[in-house]
Amino acid sequence: MPTGAGEPQWRRVHRITPLLTAWKFAAALFAIVLFQVADDLARAPLPGLTLVGLVAAGIAVGILISLAYSYVAWRRLSYAITDDAVLMRSGVLFRRERASRLTRIQAVEVTQPILGRLFGFAAITIESAGGAEANLRLAYLTHDEARAVRNEILARAAGLDVSVPVADDLGDGGDGGGPEDGGDGSAGGLGDDDLVAAGASGGAGARRLAAGGREAPVRVALAPEAPEREVLSVPPGRLVGSLALNGLTLAFVVFAGVLTGFAISLRSTEFLFGWLFGLLGVLSYLWSRFSREFGFRLAVSPDGLRVRSGLLETRAQTIPPGRIQGIGISQGPLWRTRGWWRVSLSLATGGTGSESGDASAVLPDVLLPVGGREEVLRVVRLALPGITDDDAQTLVTGMVGSGSDDGWTISPRRARWVDPLAWRRNGFRVVPSLLAIRRGRIYRQLDLVPHERTQSLGISQGPLERRLRLVSFHAHSSGDLEPTLPHVDPAVAADLLAEQSERARAARRSAGPERWMLPTP
Repeated sequence: MPTGAGEPQWRRVHRITPLLTAWKFAAALFAIVLFQVADDLARAPLPGLTLVGLVAAGIAVGILISLAYSYVAWRRLSYAITDDAVLMRSGVLFRRERASRLTRIQAVEVTQPILGRLFGFAAITIESAGGAEANLRLAYLTHDEARAVRNEILARAAGLDVSVPVADDLGDGGDGGGPEDGGDGSAGGLGDDDLVAAGASGGAGARRLAAGGREAPVRVALAPEAPEREVLSVPPGRLVGSLALNGLTLAFVVFAGVLTGFAISLRSTEFLFGWLFGLLGVLSYLWSRFSREFGFRLAVSPDGLRVRSGLLETRAQTIPPGRIQGIGISQGPLWRTRGWWRVSLSLATGGTGSESGDASAVLPDVLLPVGGREEVLRVVRLALPGITDDDAQTLVTGMVGSGSDDGWTISPRRARWVDPLAWRRNGFRVVPSLLAIRRGRIYRQLDLVPHERTQSLGISQGPLERRLRLVSFHAHSSGDLEPTLPHVDPAVAADLLAEQSERARAARRSAGPERWMLPTP
């Protein structure tokens, strides 16, 4: 019976999952207990060997508790893929059933933490419109199985007909087929290649929940992985250079130098320990950037844009066509000497990650961590296909230009009293496919919002703006991008709001289908 017709066919993640997740619970439990009783143990009149034994016993108990909890959580976790949605059941004390509709999926990401890379397992994060709480995370599957599930989700989201016939109950052995199966273990004439393999050794594959709670293999007609073409990559040396020229790095170096000078002049280093946590925070941020964006590669495929990166934890994210809500192009003052830019994208997820506490939620999604102007234009034109050659020149003016050249509308001259440096740079430009807003002279920012992705428009006015007859214009889109045009003439802002509202309605009426492989109605 095809998945999506009738009752959904529920599957389990791999049985190794409790072992891969138990250490997190064990570490957290051990840290809490140790923090509570460390002082008491240190003051206890017990021999050192006894103290070591108590600590070892506590660790063993924590591991057993975490293993038991992880096993129960694994037994309660199941998922299904239908023609309309990805479903997931979970919960130990409180049961939850969640659905992520295929038309609302913003990206599908396959991640491999360091242990997963060592043993060949991966997790799938399905990012859906509605915020991080709407995301689903399936952990863990074998790497081959995770790729097969990702391909199936993307194929169904595109509108392709992917049949997933499920094998009949196979009996206690699970490998032998009955007489109706021809005795070769296949179902419905499907060969061994139709079984989602559990790794290169050809294990049991994906498992479904059969009657009575038994598990049976799910035999699927695999959706082939769409071909891809790599567009660009970021060399590690450039990534290191971009972090070295980061404003946070410079501020930290200057601050550390000042503190060191004080320590030498006062001949005391005690007060330096108070800034240790600040040092660790800066180093943690820089390491997160380097580790997450290391080996960055961008490719295009019929499924959309594919982003791969990661040093310790690798991630392969596929963004289907038409899911990007906006693009942000930024440049710090130190990057200007090298002509580098950063391209961020906004999805309707309100942040990556999931309720599991995925570390990827710390940093925003990027389409280009660091690159030159030509690379920026290439990436933006891939992400927003409606951009023409003339529009590309407009984007260049938005990146580096100032004043009203090339049709840009800027702040009036009286705005110099509240923004003396950037008032001639702050401005907007409307092109056929999107609204472009630029701002900032020291820290340059260019935001691009496709007309059909405009969710709402607004005008605000502070006390100084009211006195100078100025307002700020806001073009809201789903996701993290918040395009704002400060200090614009009220009449200009009112006309832009009315015209942009009409452009957004017209663009949504003529937009392509959510399932991009289906013909436009």
